[in-house]
Amino acid sequence: MAVERYTFTISVSEPIDFQSYSGFAVRGFFFDLIKRVAEAKAEELHVKKRLAPYSTTPIEVVGFDGSLDVVYRRLPQGAARFSVTLLDSALSNIFIELIRCGKLADISFNGKRCTLTSLEYSRLDTTKLINEAKAVEKFAVNFRSPTYFRRTPVDVKTLFPSARGVEGQQPDLYRSLPLPEPVLMFRSLLRLWRAFSEVSTKIPVNELKNWVELGGVVVSGYPKAIRTVRVYEHPTSNKWAVGFVGEVHFSLPKDLYSERYAEFVDALLRFGEYTNVGGGRSAGLGVIQYLKADVDAEV
Repeated sequence: MAVERYTFTISVSEPIDFQSYSGFAVRGFFFDLIKRVAEAKAEELHVKKRLAPYSTTPIEVVGFDGSLDVVYRRLPQGAARFSVTLLDSALSNIFIELIRCGKLADISFNGKRCTLTSLEYSRLDTTKLINEAKAVEKFAVNFRSPTYFRRTPVDVKTLFPSARGVEGQQPDLYRSLPLPEPVLMFRSLLRLWRAFSEVSTKIPVNELKNWVELGGVVVSGYPKAIRTVRVYEHPTSNKWAVGFVGEVHFSLPKDLYSERYAEFVDALLRFGEYTNVGGGRSAGLGVIQYLKADVDAEV
């Protein structure tokens, strides 16, 4: 299926205080929507531990053009917006049913009703994305909401079969990295592409991943300081995530440059503007803006 995005613009009559990051509130609203017409599907999404077939953005004030974490705790009176991206045909059909039945406009956060003033629909055709991809030599990514990547030590059980953590427990092999590491970013994008693109075979996933790991894409500069932000899902249970925000410049070094791979880079980053990247995509983490403007740093 094509990638579909619904952008909700709402009117807030009184300020709304969130218990934590508003992306978690949007994810809760998304599940509430699904339950209205397909409770079994909502339960399936909640229970199954698999790559989420949807992504969201946190709620932002209309007219605001900074990092989205700035408004993650309190939404002032006025206009605001957020988006839900669907990567699954079943979810697409559910949203069509919600619109048909008029059940999409009932919106509330933290017990306060909001007025839906507009609903914008956009569609990303991945076939067209590949066909119209342009080779890049350098680019920038604005990480607008807190972003982190998951990292697993390679073959750690094979290399260290007797490794033990505290009190003899097997150590957790997964680690979160709040840094713009190109290898981890493109692993995330390639995994999403393989799972949800209509033309997944148009990009040789393993081949491109190996090229990035060799140094095909590198960080070339930070024009503005990036910083980390801790966001809480449930403050009382101390459940949280740490991610970075800010603009990062990247280059494709000349000694490994491939026009074919550079086109794939362009397509994947445009794809990532819809899917988000890294961990917590379903709760509005990893929202990116792909910038093709020239960058100053050279590699």
